[in-house]
Amino acid sequence: MILYVILTFTAILVGMAVSVYAFGTGGKRKRIIHDIYFSVEDCDGVGVLYTKTGEYSAVLRMENPVQKFSANTDSYYEFTRLMTALAQTLGEGYAIHKQDVFVHRQFRDESGDKHEFLSESYFRYFTGRAYTDCETYLIITQEAKKSKLFSFDGKKWRDFLVKIRKVQDQLKDAGLPTSFLGKEAARRYVDRYFSMNFTAKTVSMTNFKVDDETVSMGDRRCKVYSLVDVDCINLPSVIHPFTNIEVNNTSMPVDLVGLVDAIPGAETVIYNQMLFMPNQKRELSMLDKKKNRHASMPNPSNQIAVEDIRQVQDIIARENKQLVYAHFNLIVCTPMDADMQKCTNHIENAFGRLGIHISKRAYNQLELFVNSFPGNCYGMSADYDRFLTLGDAAACLMYKEHIQHSEDTPLKIYYTDRQGVPVAIDISGKEGRNKITDNSNFFVLGPSGSGKSFHMNSSPIKLDLNRPKQTLN
Repeated sequence: MILYVILTFTAILVGMAVSVYAFGTGGKRKRIIHDIYFSVEDCDGVGVLYTKTGEYSAVLRMENPVQKFSANTDSYYEFTRLMTALAQTLGEGYAIHKQDVFVHRQFRDESGDKHEFLSESYFRYFTGRAYTDCETYLIITQEAKKSKLFSFDGKKWRDFLVKIRKVQDQLKDAGLPTSFLGKEAARRYVDRYFSMNFTAKTVSMTNFKVDDETVSMGDRRCKVYSLVDVDCINLPSVIHPFTNIEVNNTSMPVDLVGLVDAIPGAETVIYNQMLFMPNQKRELSMLDKKKNRHASMPNPSNQIAVEDIRQVQDIIARENKQLVYAHFNLIVCTPMDADMQKCTNHIENAFGRLGIHISKRAYNQLELFVNSFPGNCYGMSADYDRFLTLGDAAACLMYKEHIQHSEDTPLKIYYTDRQGVPVAIDISGKEGRNKITDNSNFFVLGPSGSGKSFHMNSSPIKLDLNRPKQTLN
């Protein structure tokens, strides 16, 4: 009898060993990369990403509306109102995932124009100069109900197709150029995110090595910084979409999170901004229950919580605001030999000056990295990675700026921007695609022999012979 028991036990152990050798342990971390996407399909020119959990997403390429260092405070507020309007348009069961990708590039003249000798020498001087470029993507994701055996619903699918077109129309009406990524473009964007390579023409994959602090891939290493720790939320009580900096004893407004494009030592930085739209009645009911629990135990901390909840309920009732769950994180990619601690110190100091203390307990690096994939935002833990706030406050933490680009105009005069990169400017204000004025006068000031007459009579400005020309000797 004992012999049969030993043989049976040995057979079970051998079977378990063969199963583990053939199929692996089935651990979640070993399958986490493979369990993201099901397929990418083309739907009337829109590349739709299907995840294995049942969500489907569309990716819009757009440009942030506020020009960097423009000092236009109204445009910051207009962007926050636009994002809250998009959240209200989508409604319950949708998520907005905005990704701003900052990449270090080297300048090359890609205009394709045939230049004269002096112009060629001018561009040759700037060739190879390093600068930071920004690419912005807006990902619209519809949540799938996990409790059902068959999660596909034809009515919800048609609603998804209608909603993404509404979002595109709202962005166009706001003056933002947008376009949906097609099937191949969406696949290529996902591959570039996976490899953290947004500059090379060909994308190659490599092995991952993950620990509590970083995610390593080949000769690169990245770290995910979660901006908010839900266990100890350190945010200012009043927040604006911009902050002021001192320039020559003068205050100038800049983006609240504008520091993310100037992290020292970083090759690539991705700023993930996620808004999840829940059922408003359910969230208000849960807030009311939470307020009653705090009120049942009168002490200073509970009374402060009750007052905060009452203020939120008052704002929602009076101004028709929307409650959202939000998550913000930074993915900083550096070379393997770079000192990651310098990036960490810079981010902590810069956000600390704004009253935002980033989470120091983001030990789930792999989960944060994988759940930040385009269309996979619903993988973020509802208990640990998301926090409840008003839609306006969450929109203030979004990145809103873009760097200055060359204007589309036949009248090109090149200057350099703040990064030292040539950009074409239409100084007339009326020759380019974007008309700034319908008439313009010129006044040239300079010492004798500096070329004032040549500039006015022989430069491309003579395209309009009716324009008044003045010189001052």
